[in-house]
Amino acid sequence: MTLVDGILRISEARLANPQVTASATGEVTDTLRNLALEARLANLGLLIPEFQGPLTVIGDATEDASGYAVDLALRGPGQIDAEVDGRIARGFGSADLAINGTGQAGLANIFITPRAIDGPVRFDLRLAGPLRLTSLSGRVTLANGRLSDPNLGFALEGIEAVANLQGGQARVSATSGLSSGGRLRVDGPVGLTQPLTSDLTISLDRLRLYDPTLYEAFVDGSIAVRGPLAGGATISGALSLSEAEVRVPESGFDTAGALLNLIHINEPADVRATRDRAGLLAGGGTGRSTGGAGPAFGLDLTVLAPRIFLRGRGIDAELGGQLRLLGTTAAVVPAGNFSLIRGRLDILGKRLVLSQADLALEGSFVPVLEIAANTESDGVVSTVRIEGPADDPVVRFTSNPDLPQEEVLARLLFGRALDTISPLQAAQLANAVAVLAGRGGEGLVNRLRRGFGLDDLDVATAEDGSTALTAGKYIADNVYTEVEIEQGGKTSVNLNLDLRKGVTLKAGVDGDGETGIGIFIERDY
Repeated sequence: MTLVDGILRISEARLANPQVTASATGEVTDTLRNLALEARLANLGLLIPEFQGPLTVIGDATEDASGYAVDLALRGPGQIDAEVDGRIARGFGSADLAINGTGQAGLANIFITPRAIDGPVRFDLRLAGPLRLTSLSGRVTLANGRLSDPNLGFALEGIEAVANLQGGQARVSATSGLSSGGRLRVDGPVGLTQPLTSDLTISLDRLRLYDPTLYEAFVDGSIAVRGPLAGGATISGALSLSEAEVRVPESGFDTAGALLNLIHINEPADVRATRDRAGLLAGGGTGRSTGGAGPAFGLDLTVLAPRIFLRGRGIDAELGGQLRLLGTTAAVVPAGNFSLIRGRLDILGKRLVLSQADLALEGSFVPVLEIAANTESDGVVSTVRIEGPADDPVVRFTSNPDLPQEEVLARLLFGRALDTISPLQAAQLANAVAVLAGRGGEGLVNRLRRGFGLDDLDVATAEDGSTALTAGKYIADNVYTEVEIEQGGKTSVNLNLDLRKGVTLKAGVDGDGETGIGIFIERDY
């Protein structure tokens, strides 16, 4: 420093270490301090690993009797290019600053982990008043962004979002696609300070929810999220499921579950962090296994599903109904279920018409099944039941009067007592058990049905050995058509028209010109 004509000139003030350098040069008088500032962080990746490279701040700061005037520029990785220009009051109680530039949304990942967001951000803001978020106004935009969460089976892609800030709120308008298919839109205000009070409307347009082993469905509807996002907000609305199919997998998840018991020796820090985010560490983690983690939200959702197809392990059924989800996201309380419309259970070519098929949610989004089919032989009513969660159901065989399970299965398949079946039939019985236990494969008929885009495909065999092919398809939401072709070439076409709930108009015509029509009324008591 030097003194020239009463003015203190700072030739250079410098702070340096391997990671941070800072310097200031300028003049200091009794009434004015004017400094040129320069600072550099050698690698921003030390704080945010996704952004490797130096971060620099260059500009001027002037102090006078009323406060500080600043004109700073920030440059760095992640397309950081920002300008800060304006005044800060002495004592840092208030400010009037213009803040504008560009950056990457991924800079926020350090605050939202284990979730991750990326995409280019542009901001044009003004901070006028006390140094609080409520003094911030302006606009922030995100283009072609992406948001992922390890607790979800999908990611939001192609996010186009605008947030207009004013009065301590951000009024959000955003659209996005789902990685599995479909689009959603979010509109409404969100508070910038705790508890982040919101009033959001979320519109869903054919969102495809998909698990390759368990389910596939398309969802439409509207959801409202009202209240504090920090915890306590209510999620309400109505959702409609279309083209919904629940698959009973060919085997449970026991093999994968066994891998979770591996003992990790000398586990690297990044591997442990990944397991923690997936909720695989005993007593902790932020992944899906920690049901109590994170804030809880109240639920009041109605799920409408006029048609759900349930397939796998010999089951081919169509169900319909509605469900209301109450409680909270931490403790879901479902009311309602989905009940049988039509269906069958095939075991070794033996067709059993389903007498019951219910699908319900009981505190989890894995459906709980309750399916039954029965037949009568020699005064014994034999029943096969498939019950439990869809990803690992239990198969039971019962009868009236009560018989051992293997005896019940023999009567179900062959209509004969166990001690009268042939060795070949015994082998077939063992194979049937394997099918119901989930080790029998998908089956040719089901693969053909999917290949032809049908809702139902069935090959039936009569007692005289003749066969018939039935193909069914919904041609509208309330119109189901079915074509049956018998072995001799005789054909028939049936049409079901749902006039309203519980009232169905049925009409049919066969190859000989025979026609029929009727109205069927169903009511539950």
